[in-house]
Amino acid sequence: MSAGLAGNIAHQAVIAAVPLVLAGVGELVAERAGVIDVGIEGLMLTGCITAYAVAAMTGSGVAGLAAAAGTSAALAGIFAVATIKARVDQIVAGMAINLIAFGASGTVWQVLQTRHDGLYAQLPDSAGFQPLLFGQYGLAYATAALAALAWWMLRGTRAGLIVRALGDAPEACAASGIGVVQWRIACVIAAGACAGAAGAYLSIMRVHAFEPGMTGGSGFLVLALVIFGRWSVPGLIGGCLFFGMLVSVQQHLQSAGQNSRFPYQLFQALPYVTALLALALLSRSAPGPARLGEPWPQRR
Repeated sequence: MSAGLAGNIAHQAVIAAVPLVLAGVGELVAERAGVIDVGIEGLMLTGCITAYAVAAMTGSGVAGLAAAAGTSAALAGIFAVATIKARVDQIVAGMAINLIAFGASGTVWQVLQTRHDGLYAQLPDSAGFQPLLFGQYGLAYATAALAALAWWMLRGTRAGLIVRALGDAPEACAASGIGVVQWRIACVIAAGACAGAAGAYLSIMRVHAFEPGMTGGSGFLVLALVIFGRWSVPGLIGGCLFFGMLVSVQQHLQSAGQNSRFPYQLFQALPYVTALLALALLSRSAPGPARLGEPWPQRR
């Protein structure tokens, strides 16, 4: 493998990993607090359409990013109130978020296309962000900083100790005077903002376009990568970069084998199949939060 090809694969791997790390850090913190949000796919898709529509209308990528984070955070807030305060089943509520996001994003897209006669077919580069160092957007470096902050917070601060205790022993938190409900809601809302920003990265930075369902299962992959990383920030980053590398290699193989007898779908499935096999082999004894997905207080 030539140095140029290796560098290109590494560059594309980072691009593919950024939204996974960004959404994954938020999901990891929420899960360490005891809440699993399978609606992260819908939150990312909400971020995609919100960022794209706002950036196209205002010409500002910053406005699009802020709107995406805020809208997904609000949607996550609804999920948090329903699951943490009303104690609705977290899996059911998360799937409802996904269905709402898929339907709403498609509808908004059709309205924009109809009313503006194709204006939104392609977002101009000038309306988005420009790459900074090494061809990466500023959000990539902000994601790295956020991941480092989350790692430090979970390992070395009182807030991190509280978040970890929320997922393992919420009764002990309550006995210490810590508001379990309020802390969990805050963690879920923060995770929603991260997912929305990840969606914005996909639509207004990575491809400068939107299409219905463009997340393509990225949210579900994030859920798997959090488990793959054993609920640790370094493990999550390693898993995301591993998957990003597989995506980059897949793209190279697909380009190199355009005249191959193998169908292109085989190359597209390669990263997902490999990631699932790795998840199955390495996560059997993953030390997840003891009370993950359980309502608090317990139903009687």
